[in-house]
Amino acid sequence: MLALALVEQLLFGTMGESAFVTFRYAENIAAGHGAVFDLGEPAVAPANFAWLVVVTLLKAMFGLDVAASAMVLSIVCVLGCVVLSHRLGGPFGPLAAVLTTAAAVPAACRLTGTEMGLFVLLLLAVASALAGGHTVVAGVLAALALMTRPEGAIPAVLAGIWLAVGAVKRRWSWWAPLGYLLGGFVFVAPWFTWRALSPDRPLSAAAAVACGPATYGFLGVTLLSVGSAVLLARRRSAPRPAPRAVTGIVLAVCTLSLTISAAAWSGVTHRRARTEEAKEIGSWLAEWLPPGSVIDARGNAALAYAAGPRLVVADDPAVTRPALVAYTPARDCAGLPGPYESATFQRVATGAWITVYPREDVFGSILGRLTADPRLTYAPCPRP
Repeated sequence: MLALALVEQLLFGTMGESAFVTFRYAENIAAGHGAVFDLGEPAVAPANFAWLVVVTLLKAMFGLDVAASAMVLSIVCVLGCVVLSHRLGGPFGPLAAVLTTAAAVPAACRLTGTEMGLFVLLLLAVASALAGGHTVVAGVLAALALMTRPEGAIPAVLAGIWLAVGAVKRRWSWWAPLGYLLGGFVFVAPWFTWRALSPDRPLSAAAAVACGPATYGFLGVTLLSVGSAVLLARRRSAPRPAPRAVTGIVLAVCTLSLTISAAAWSGVTHRRARTEEAKEIGSWLAEWLPPGSVIDARGNAALAYAAGPRLVVADDPAVTRPALVAYTPARDCAGLPGPYESATFQRVATGAWITVYPREDVFGSILGRLTADPRLTYAPCPRP
C-alpha cells in the first residue's frame, strides 16, 4: 500500500493555490520579516499555524526550498495516514489502508503541499494515543491538529467529552480527561492568545486551504474507513476477512482509484502547466519592476509567491497602485476600466501571451523596464 500511495502522490500531486499563500508567509518569516503576506503590514496568526511552522523551520534552519520541502512533507504525511489506518484497523487494517490510499489520489490533485495530510495524520495519531491510554500525548496532538486547521476543534472537543464520559462511568480515572486537557492547554493557550491579538484578516490571507470535496473527501473516507474497521474488529461475531478476499478488494479499489485519476490526468497536467507559467510571470515581474511596486495578482497565489517580497500584492482592485497585472492565455488588448492601459508581451520560447495593465501615469516607465527582458517581445496594442 505504501508503494502504491507513493506512486499515486508523485503522479497526481499538484500544488493548490492556498499552498502558495503559505509559502509566501514562510519565505517572509524565514527572512525575518514576520508572519506577513506583504512587507510592512501587521503580523497575523495564520490558520494553518502548525504546518507553517514546520515548513518555515526547514527553510530557516537548513535553507531548503519551501515549495519542494512542503511537497515532500505532505506526501510523507499521506503515507503516515496509510500506516496508521492499517494499524488502527486491526484485522481489517488492510481494508482501511487501501481506502485511505484510494481517497488520497483525488486529494493529491489539489492538496499536495498543503496542511491537509498533516491534519488527517494528527487526527489518526490522536485516536492511536487514546487507544493506547496516552491521554496527555493525545491532548498535545489534538492541540496541534487544531493549530493546523480550525476544524480540529471538533474532534478535539469530542475526544474530551468521550474521556469525561468514561470517567463518569468509572472506566478510567479523572486523570485521563485532566491529562488530556493539560496536554492541549500548554500549546493552545499561547497560540489562541496570539490569534486573538492579531489583526483581523480574511481567511484567504491567513493561509488555510480552501474547503472542498477533495479536502473533506480524504478526511472523511479515511476516518470512516478506520472507524468502520475498529467497530468490526470489536464485534466478536464479525468474521475475519479472508486473505484472498482482502486482496481482491484491494485490487478492485486500487484499479477504480487509478482509473478515475487517469481520467483526470489532462486536468492535472493543465494545472501544473498554469502554475509554472504563473511562477515564471511572477519571477519576471519581480526582476524588472521597481521594488515596492503594488500588483494585483488576481487571486493567483503562485504568481504572488514567485514575485517575492520585492513586490506588494494587493487584493482590492479599487486601490490606487503603480501597476495592475494579470495573465491571459491569448493576446488581450481590451483593457480595463479606469486609468489602465494594455501592454501585451509574447514569450519567445512558447509564443504564449502575457498581458500587463499598467496605470497610465507610469505606463512609460514600467514598459521600459519590462521590454528589457530578451525572453519576451513587446507587441503594442492598436490605439482606438
